[in-house]
Amino acid sequence: MSEALGPSARRLGTAVRAFFAWEPPEAAKQALAALVRELRGRPDGDAVRWVQPEGYHVTLRFLGNVPTAEVPALAKSVEGALAGSLRFSVTLGAPHAFPSALQPRVVVIPLEPAAPLAVLAERVEAGVVAAGLPAEKRRFRAHLTLGRVRGRRLPALAGPVPDAGALEVGEVVLFKSDLGAGGSRYTPLAQLPLPASL
Repeated sequence: MSEALGPSARRLGTAVRAFFAWEPPEAAKQALAALVRELRGRPDGDAVRWVQPEGYHVTLRFLGNVPTAEVPALAKSVEGALAGSLRFSVTLGAPHAFPSALQPRVVVIPLEPAAPLAVLAERVEAGVVAAGLPAEKRRFRAHLTLGRVRGRRLPALAGPVPDAGALEVGEVVLFKSDLGAGGSRYTPLAQLPLPASL
């Protein structure tokens, strides 16, 4: 695959900023949005730039800039790597600061069990590398970002876990990310379903 391309290539339409992710169902997004409304109303809740509900996702592999012409082959490669991956369910955990409460960068929701998501991320990674992209050096962490901390202030995060029940992980989505003044906007480029059974 070609070398990574810069922002000018995105403006010209010859590259896209992309990532593979799992997107929770609408009911889960609403449960998370209700939690965010509560956290935003707490003292120091305005110190976090909260993600909009349509932006909730679990990143399986961030790609950076990818040549537009090579996106179909990339999606096909990951689709092949996902062969044999069955659907599974996860639940949402309690919000916490990452990497720590003393040095918070983001407010995240963990997902349990984390192991099936890690295996799914490994399969996505295998497809990405097979398509010619360099291997990911960072360790995968199964989480969903609720907001980004602007400074050191942070609202109290203790409270109820979002009541969303068991959530099916039934597909992997290749998203395009467009950066704007109001935050990032995500557009699906390819949807790769996981079989219910083999």
